[in-house]
Amino acid sequence: MNIQSFIFVHDQDILLEKIKSNVFSCLENVIYVFVGNKDVNKIENYSNVIICRNLPQNIENYPKLTSFTGWYALWKNNLINSDYINLFEYDIDISENFNMLFFEEFIKDNEIIGYIPYNVHSPSFLGHPEVSEDLVKSISKNYHIDSYNYVKSLPQNVLCSLTSNHTFSRKAFIHYMNWVEPLIDDIKNSPKAGHQIERSIPLFYILNNIKKKINNNTKILMIVIIILIIIVRSEEHTSELQSRP
Repeated sequence: MNIQSFIFVHDQDILLEKIKSNVFSCLENVIYVFVGNKDVNKIENYSNVIICRNLPQNIENYPKLTSFTGWYALWKNNLINSDYINLFEYDIDISENFNMLFFEEFIKDNEIIGYIPYNVHSPSFLGHPEVSEDLVKSISKNYHIDSYNYVKSLPQNVLCSLTSNHTFSRKAFIHYMNWVEPLIDDIKNSPKAGHQIERSIPLFYILNNIKKKINNNTKILMIVIIILIIIVRSEEHTSELQSRP
């Protein structure tokens, strides 16, 4: 099993500071992904930096999608070359023992791992139209599923992860990107497009009946707080929803 770790950054000075401080030394095969249209003159020759706007396939003209434009660039330009990938924002605070606490015990048996658990019935998930309405409408249009009612029907103890920071198997990442691609046009210009993308990830594994597991004993330091790891185990896709090629 091999892993690539992609760190998404929008400012070259921040990127250089992260390289200098070696803050992601606990991760394997770190590659920085530069999104946006700021200056890149200091980093354009770094072998461990991908500048999305220089790639043949990119959506950098839609900055409201935030780091998702980097996800899209990795996918469309076939830059995933490992069994698993970490997709992390540059400003996370990650435990030095991340791999020891996490990958060795869990990743070999799972497809998706998310961070920062939320109850799916929390208003923070789908309860605020400005961060969910365009997404829910697009899912209804493309997949004929009422996400609000589907989530409402779930048991009260169901959790999801509500952040863009995730770990995917290559297979699960491609599955997600195929699923979310037809939704992009409907949310790319939304003032809260980045928040809607964050909600698309749990809706993807909820609506596609991907099995989810919560481990209450394992903790990792990320984003300045101790959080529970949410582990999502992939099972065979049995719902009507089908990934688009």
